[in-house]
Amino acid sequence: MDEKSLFAIPCGLFVVGSRCEEGYAGCIVDAFIQSTAIPATVILCSQHQTRTNACVKAAGEFSVSVPSQDVDPFVVANFGFQSSRHIQKWDHVEHRFEHGLPVLRQAAAWYVCKVLFAHELTTHTLFHCEVLEAESGAGTPLSYGHYREHMKGATVAAFQAFKKAQAAKKEQAV
Repeated sequence: MDEKSLFAIPCGLFVVGSRCEEGYAGCIVDAFIQSTAIPATVILCSQHQTRTNACVKAAGEFSVSVPSQDVDPFVVANFGFQSSRHIQKWDHVEHRFEHGLPVLRQAAAWYVCKVLFAHELTTHTLFHCEVLEAESGAGTPLSYGHYREHMKGATVAAFQAFKKAQAAKKEQAV
């Protein structure tokens, strides 16, 4: 199979947020779609090993923020390159709370969802969910293709700069 062909399937990049014992978890996903309009339901596929997946299962609800194409590359790096097991990701980005769940302050749209049922796949959990609240924002939604073509390098650089700054803070604290 030509795995590169899978990147031709149009999809977006989304930031998922959930509550957990230690605060809030979050991660980047590319598998979030509308399943029905009336009632409003969506499907989220989330990797088993992420802390966010465990938090969504435990809480039974989550938020989804749709970054716009002009999102700061650090936002993608923050949620995509590190684990919520080790860092409070939401502390490093501008956000607000909707229904007690974090959403990006600058987003093309956001959703608050309640899990109706979950189905375990080989590597992911498929969550079928009711949309409790949704709001449009500004900007063109960030697609995975746009990220790969225009932002990937800047995202890596933003993350390296963040890690360097974090290391400097630790060193100053000692």
